[in-house]
Amino acid sequence: MDQSPLKNTGMHEICPHCGKESNEDAPRFCSGCGARMDGKTPAGYPGYSAPVREQKNRLIAGACSSVLPGLGQVYNGETAKGFAIFILTLAGLALLLIPGLIAWLYGIYNAYTTAGKMNTGEIPFRETRMLHVVLFIVFAVAVIAVTLLVLIYLVIDPLMSQMGTLDTGSFNQLLGSGGSI
Repeated sequence: MDQSPLKNTGMHEICPHCGKESNEDAPRFCSGCGARMDGKTPAGYPGYSAPVREQKNRLIAGACSSVLPGLGQVYNGETAKGFAIFILTLAGLALLLIPGLIAWLYGIYNAYTTAGKMNTGEIPFRETRMLHVVLFIVFAVAVIAVTLLVLIYLVIDPLMSQMGTLDTGSFNQLLGSGGSI
C-alpha cells in the first residue's frame, strides 16, 4: 500500500513542465502535455524534451496597462478584470483626476505582478487570447472617442459659442485708450 504524502492528503500533483494540475492523486504522466510527472526524460527517448512552459512578460503586461488601462490584465488572460479596471479608471478620471490616476496605477502594478505570479506558478497560468485583446482595444478606443465627442459637445462647444459673442470693437474701450494704442 502506497503511503505517499500526496495520497494521504488527497492533493493532486502539478506538472513541472506545463503547470497543469493532474486529475489523479499520483499520475505518472501529465494529462495536458504528456511529460513525466517526475520531470525525468523517458527511457529510450534521448531527444525527448517536454514542451517549454509559456511565460508572461512582466514588462509587456505593465506597458500594456500604462498605455491603455486594463490592457495588461487582458494580456494576462483576465479579461473581465481588464474591463473593470478600464471602466473604473475612466470613471475616476471623469469624477476627479486623482481616483482615476490611482486606478490606472493599480492596473499597471496588478498586471506586472500577476504576470510574475503566473510565471512562478503561484496562480494558474492563463493564455493570452488575441481576440480578447483586439476586442478590448476596439471597445476602449470607441469609449474614449464617444467620451471626447460628448465632452466637445457639452463643454467646449458652449464655451466657444460664448467666445464668439464677444465684440472686438469694445476691446479698445476696455483699454481706455479710445482707439489709439
